[in-house]
Amino acid sequence: MIGVKVIKNYRLFQIIYLLLEKGTMTAPQLSHVLEVSVRTIYRDVETLSMAGVPIYTSAGKGGGISLLPGYTFDKMLLSDDEQNELLFAIQSLKVTDRNVDALLQKLGTTFQKPRHNWIEVDFSRWGMREMDTARFEMLKTAIIGRQMLNLTYCGVSGATTNRIICPLKLIYKDKHWYLQAFCRKADDFRFFKVGRIIEMSGTGDTFSDEYEDEIPPIEVEAPYFSAVHLKLRMTDRLAFRVYDEFDRPLITSQPDGSFMVEVDFPMDSWVISYLLSFGTEIDVLEPPELRNELSKYAQKIADHHKT
Repeated sequence: MIGVKVIKNYRLFQIIYLLLEKGTMTAPQLSHVLEVSVRTIYRDVETLSMAGVPIYTSAGKGGGISLLPGYTFDKMLLSDDEQNELLFAIQSLKVTDRNVDALLQKLGTTFQKPRHNWIEVDFSRWGMREMDTARFEMLKTAIIGRQMLNLTYCGVSGATTNRIICPLKLIYKDKHWYLQAFCRKADDFRFFKVGRIIEMSGTGDTFSDEYEDEIPPIEVEAPYFSAVHLKLRMTDRLAFRVYDEFDRPLITSQPDGSFMVEVDFPMDSWVISYLLSFGTEIDVLEPPELRNELSKYAQKIADHHKT
């Protein structure tokens, strides 16, 4: 019997369907098809076995990984809501894995849900889908195959550096993609913002799996910063940005159609640039010193363009 926790991993379903279709496959064959290591395949086989799936391995010529004859997947193990959640979870993987369409079709047929394609998740940038897809495909191949990469990367300071990295994990957090990797230059684990990777190529070398057991967890708490409380008034022409960029409890609609927004932001140069993006449709009411800084910066921009 497949537990709900186990079936959420679509790769386990792929293994079951491949074995139902082929009968017997070796670990290297499954490894090649699913683009994971042989070690990962054996871990998956153990997971399926512990979940009650009658899967077994046999040695010798003609041996491999098989399911007991007569085994069929019982779709009734999942509720209707769980079937929908599973299809949605797999469909959301299409952004970084273009090989899930066949699995979606099989599961949609098994669950008798031909219209499973009710939502599309696409993290690629407008007009840059082909480039972003190619980049994710290269990163995925490098991570799964433990292939070292040569990056040309632009840091926060604007400086460009070349780094040799061991890519370990792709992370989507706060509207951005990050690559977690072991950086040979820093001799430590680092996060690289995928959008700031200027060039990327394989080195031809591979790395061992020793780093996988040492990957530090993503910081749960937000980094500390000195915050300032802002009180902003925005015209009704900025309604689309107000609702896009601020949480509802921070917004108060005014009788004249404008909006009052109170929010805490880090006090650094980013705040100035961000507020300037609203042009003359915003008034900074508090704090007064920020209003003065904004005015001075805007004047610098005006003087710069005059010359």
